[in-house]
Amino acid sequence: MARHVPGPLYFEQIGKTGLPMLFLHSTPDDHRLWLFQTAHFSAHFRTIAIDVAGYGRSPAIQEGVTPADQASACWEAVDRVSDGPLIIQANSMGAGIATAMAHQHPERIKALILSGCGYSASNEVFLKWVERYKTEGLPLRREQVLDHLAPSVRANPLMQYYADMIVELNNAGTLASIVAMNQGLAHRHPESYYRDMSVPTMIIAGKEDRSYPSALVLQKLIPNCELRAIDNVAHAPMLEAPWEYDRHAIEFLTKLGLYPGEPT
Repeated sequence: MARHVPGPLYFEQIGKTGLPMLFLHSTPDDHRLWLFQTAHFSAHFRTIAIDVAGYGRSPAIQEGVTPADQASACWEAVDRVSDGPLIIQANSMGAGIATAMAHQHPERIKALILSGCGYSASNEVFLKWVERYKTEGLPLRREQVLDHLAPSVRANPLMQYYADMIVELNNAGTLASIVAMNQGLAHRHPESYYRDMSVPTMIIAGKEDRSYPSALVLQKLIPNCELRAIDNVAHAPMLEAPWEYDRHAIEFLTKLGLYPGEPT
């Protein structure tokens, strides 16, 4: 069992054949951040969307948790489906967990598609959310879900519906888990951590994302990393513009010889 994770993770799988494709969400979302992609990519892959520990239906996490702990728990979940290779798509916090998975078992990852992420030595943003959650409590979760979106789409009924759906799964351990995970994310890796990565990687970045400048920095740190930018979206491109996000992902997978369908 992974450190600071008191139990197996919840996940939803679509499809029983094909190369596994793992989806890792941001905080404070859960696996449903990827609802469009798990439906779309299940035509050719075995899609596995995980509630990382502390979110959705997975067990609450313990204080002191790190992205590496979450990565170990995710590998345990994947191994319940397959002990072979896989593709990972991951957003924000999920990207931090995915890069930890890439350090733990690089030989098993065929491709890594990251979004809502970047490199910065500063931990200010995570400490800010720690203090806000401690002060404002769980109602802040809905605000943060919408804060990740471009201002032009936050009032969209679909986005409002999505935010309501996410917070409907709040439970007794959710607040403490979000605080603990932001504390874990506040411990920053040195640049060498990313320079040592050996997995084929692409970043899909929203140009309105506050982390967009740091995404450009991260691309330069990860060897041979590609970057695709999408206009008019922010921290959650897979939700704000799924058609564009999926097109970039498919083009990358096709280039690697991993996409069995016809590129759209």
